[in-house]
This record gives sequence, structure tokens and C-alpha cells, in this order.
Amino acid sequence: MRRSLWTVLALVAILWAVSSNCEAKNINEDAGTSGAQLLKIGVGAKAVGMGESYVAAADDVYAAYWNPAGLSHVETSQLGFMHNEWFEGIRYEFLGYVHPIGDLGTLAGSVSYVSMGDLDKTDENGKEMGTFHPYDILMALSFGKRLNQSVSLGVNAKFLREQIDEENAQAFAVDIGGLYFVPGSSLVLGANVQHMGTKMKFVTESFSLPMNLKLGAAYAMIDGALTLAVDVNQPVDNDMNMGLGIDYKIMGIMSLRAGYTYALGGNDLGTASGLRAGVGVAITDYKLDYAFVPYGELGQAHRISLLASF
Repeated sequence: MRRSLWTVLALVAILWAVSSNCEAKNINEDAGTSGAQLLKIGVGAKAVGMGESYVAAADDVYAAYWNPAGLSHVETSQLGFMHNEWFEGIRYEFLGYVHPIGDLGTLAGSVSYVSMGDLDKTDENGKEMGTFHPYDILMALSFGKRLNQSVSLGVNAKFLREQIDEENAQAFAVDIGGLYFVPGSSLVLGANVQHMGTKMKFVTESFSLPMNLKLGAAYAMIDGALTLAVDVNQPVDNDMNMGLGIDYKIMGIMSLRAGYTYALGGNDLGTASGLRAGVGVAITDYKLDYAFVPYGELGQAHRISLLASF
């Protein structure tokens, strides 16, 4: 127990050192060249509070985003809901359901909705013409299958629609993920290729989806009470980035989480924007989680998620 505590303290010290020495960088020249930015917003306050390092730790309904292979380790039906109070008045809602189907695998479905609020509408001369309400909606069907005691695979099929005033665009995409449980160890390795799909076309201009390669590892100790995790991401439209995180369960009821995300060369929004923190409470078959995420000068984001097992 004492050794594990020192491990946690050491990781926290590393996270603090990284956050204290990383400086803001110049924005990547490819940033903003992809469409469907909704696809980059992580779901589930637990995962986000752990520094968004969840590709190898995913084992609940929110695994549909981080790694669909993790769905295969859900043992009962689950219903999950998340509200994300993002910066600048943007709100993100997620609703997901997962259902094991015996030896065949595990099925899941989810809907995500992002509201941009009401924006002022003007003509080419700057004359006001009322307001409009842009939004994104994403629907996904997911499947996870445990091949054996060590290997699990999963896939997502997704449909995305974006609406801006009277114009809209659609796209189809898939994710393919896998998990490897190292025999004789509590180490888990994960991988997920996200957002492979068609382009989104607004009027005459088309945009590619923000495809991302996600790799990571998770290690559990103290009979599963403490989890250490790390993720590495290589998006097509930005620099490589990584996340480090911890999750510590107290008496199986409360969880404390912390993490840091870092883009190689420095975070676009400054050092503090990489910090993550969260807390969770579990009562019988219900789990309530909260995560806090700063975005520098843009403001802060607050995620609240609820998970019910039945």
C-alpha cells in the first residue's frame, strides 16, 4: 500500500513538472483543415478526468468513443448520459446504451448532440438578419467482441450531420479498436483508429474527417483500486499529443482522478489547458462522475456523466 501511494505521488509530481515547464506553442499549420470537430470531443467524465487517457482502460458504455473493443468487457446492460458545459456557451449532450448478447459479443448505440447557441446572422453588408442556431448530431452503432482471454476487438459505424443556418453536410465514418491483456499481468494495451470516413461538403467545399490513431496502456494495482494510464494520439490535422492519468478508488465508493494532456512542442492554449481533474461516486448500480477542464483564455469546461447498470 505504501509503495503504491508513493507511485501515485510520483506520477502527480511528473504531471506537475510537465505542466510547469511546457510553454504555449505556435498553432500547427494543419489545425482547422479538417471538418467534424465534434468527433474530437471525448465523452464520459471519468475518462476526461484521467487526462483523456482511456483507450486501454475503457470498460463501460463510454468505451464506444475511446475504444469499442472495451465494450466486450461490459458484463451488464448500461445506460450512460453526459452533459458537457463547454466554453463560449457551447453544450454537448451524449446518450448511450450498451447490451451484452452472450457469446456473440456486445452491442451499443449512442447519440451525441452539440449546440452552438444562437448566433447573429448578417448579410454581406453587415446588416442584421436575425439569428440562427448551428448544431451537430452524431449517431453511432458499436460492437465489441472478446476473442479470447487476452484479445478483444471492436468497431463503430457512425453517421454525422452538421447544420449551419440553411446549409448542412453529412458524413459516414468507422472506428476500429483492439485491446490486449498481457497474460500474468494487470497491464492492458489498447489501440483505436478513429474517424475514418467520407468527406463533409458544405455548398462547394469539402472537408476531410479528423482521423486519429490512438495508442495507450493502463496498469491496475492495489486489487484494482489504482489505475495508471497513458495515451498517445496522432491526428491528421495537428501535432502528436499524449495524455497521462490516474484513477484512485476509495473503499469502492469514491474515485479521485487527475491527469495532463500535452501536445508535442507545447499546448496551443497554454500550459494550464493541459490539466485535468475529476471525482466520482458509486452507489450500488449507479455512478456519477465530474471532470474539470481548463481551456486557457477560452474559459473552462465542466463534464457531468451518469452511468446506470441493470
